Amino acid sequence: MSLTEFLTQELGEFERKEKEQVEVIADSIEECLALASAHFGKKIHELDYVVLKRGKKRLFFSEPFHIRASIIPEDLILEELSALDERLTGGSGKLVSKDLKDLVAPKNKDGRLSVKIYKTGVFLTVYPPLGEGNPVSLADVSKRLSFRGVAGVDQNLLGKIIKEAKAQPVLISNQKPKQGNDSSCHIEIGSDQMEAFVTIFPARPGGRDLEVNDIVVSLKNMGIAYGLKEDEIKKALDEDKTNVQFVGAEGDYPVNGKNAEIRYYVRTEKKINFKEDQSGRVDYKDLDMIENVVVGQLLAEKIPAEKGKLGRNLFGMVLPAKDGSDTELKQGKGTILSEDKMRLTAEVNGQVLYAAGRLSVETVYRINGDVGVRTGNVTFLGSIIITGNVEDNYSVKAAGNIEIYGTVQKAVVEADGDIIVRQGVTGREEARIESTGGNIVAKFIQNATVITEKDIIVQEGILHSHLMAGGKISCKGKRGQIVGGTIQAAQLISAKVLGSQANPQTDLIVGNNPKILKQISEYEEKKNENQEKLDQLTKTMRTLKARKEADPASFSPENEAHLQKLVAGTKKLEKRIAEYDKEIQTLIAYMDEQAASGRVSVEKTIFPGVTIRIRNADFKLRHETKAKTFFEEDGQVRSTNYEDPDEDKNDWRKKRGRGKTKNQ
Repeated sequence: MSLTEFLTQELGEFERKEKEQVEVIADSIEECLALASAHFGKKIHELDYVVLKRGKKRLFFSEPFHIRASIIPEDLILEELSALDERLTGGSGKLVSKDLKDLVAPKNKDGRLSVKIYKTGVFLTVYPPLGEGNPVSLADVSKRLSFRGVAGVDQNLLGKIIKEAKAQPVLISNQKPKQGNDSSCHIEIGSDQMEAFVTIFPARPGGRDLEVNDIVVSLKNMGIAYGLKEDEIKKALDEDKTNVQFVGAEGDYPVNGKNAEIRYYVRTEKKINFKEDQSGRVDYKDLDMIENVVVGQLLAEKIPAEKGKLGRNLFGMVLPAKDGSDTELKQGKGTILSEDKMRLTAEVNGQVLYAAGRLSVETVYRINGDVGVRTGNVTFLGSIIITGNVEDNYSVKAAGNIEIYGTVQKAVVEADGDIIVRQGVTGREEARIESTGGNIVAKFIQNATVITEKDIIVQEGILHSHLMAGGKISCKGKRGQIVGGTIQAAQLISAKVLGSQANPQTDLIVGNNPKILKQISEYEEKKNENQEKLDQLTKTMRTLKARKEADPASFSPENEAHLQKLVAGTKKLEKRIAEYDKEIQTLIAYMDEQAASGRVSVEKTIFPGVTIRIRNADFKLRHETKAKTFFEEDGQVRSTNYEDPDEDKNDWRKKRGRGKTKNQ
């Protein structure tokens, strides 16, 4: 394929795409436009689109967006930019500059010609057309030559130049310029002596055309010694730009240096930002009021001041410029300023704050009042103190500790450290309190789920809740009652009263560590996944082996290689499953070891309806019982007289023979 054919084909493909419209379906308008952009090979801002159907987000499924997209024609892009320029700058042309117009060149343009008469002869330049533009004809050339007063030119030579259209000057005649008809120019210097405006006057018939050097000499004769724009002069001459001013020389304006500035990579103003999902709904809980940072995170950097750039006018006079002024990057609490005082980073995890011109990082975030509509959900990389309540359907999450002076309602509270709820939890079946590495302390817990790897300490009562602790669960305040729900601890459950006279189902389980149970569950899930893969490979391997035994001659080397891969794969999976089994058994054994020393201690009364499970032994209270400590021995739950588990002098294991009873 020739170059001409290739370009013609590419142009046709471009025009086809420009007229093409595509319909796109995706989860959001942004995704639709991204797909259309890839299809057309255009940037998103170069596309036009119409929404045919707006998507919707529902509970169990979502409806996608449906748009029709097309390419915006180049002339419309310029029109839109012009309209935008009119609105934003009053039509200054800053948005639609000459450079931009040059980039968005017309596809179709007629050819043109230029006839120049110099001392050395007459020169003809023929420029080719663009796209479907009309080429220069012999009649066009003859007309121009006649207008310029040129005669006696070889027609064959003209035909050749027109056909080739090389856009290069070709000597067509040795005719000399006619005296007195020469082209001339007028030069006007701007009032600030920074620009020289040149106007070229055309030559009369037979007169000589100006050359670049002619205009340069005229400028120099006026004392202009700096900023000559020879390229612009040549362009004006080549394009026969006559009777129109253009800039032939231009000085350099002085440029004052930019002032030093502080570039912040975190917010310095806290504004409430409502986030809208794809269906247009706004989540009024995620207000994004706290900006968390981590150790080593870049918070701000100083952009140094710049030196001023001296200017120079047309006559070579130096024009002064100011250097930019300096500023200081200030260091606040919890931040580190680099040795060169140019970069500020976080020293600790926490909340970044901006006040009095400096950034600081606080490891404790204090909320005066309730967590609710005013604050939205709260997430913080340090510790949180809340002087009020955590209201329904809100969440508080912290990388440190959380201390709440009020109550936790139907809400979620999560922390890596300790969680303290001074007034208790009223969960209404939906509250969730969880610590991954600390203790949980509350006045009371009602209708909630509470999980920690360490201890849960409750003062007044645990009512109809689900608790899981990797250490101990203690409820030994003035009332100290556990009623209803499921209470699980790895080491100890202690209370003053278990159950109530209404005999609600109350399950106490000792020996279950939530962290270990989670690990076991994850290992079992992985083991089952690998077992499914093994079953599938084994089935395929048996099929191949059966084919090999039935017809060895037709069993190809490729089949044999595949069989060997299956054999190797099954061995790997069997090994992996065995490793998971080993890990699961190790964790179970560790929990059994913990459960072996586990106990349930009740200082006052245990009511019927309470079930106690220690290790693999179960025991259900059928009669009201007073002051007992329960433990596991020989596969059965046994009890002894109550001994305070918090007193070190009471080594109940050594004393359990004294007053020991067997529960049946």
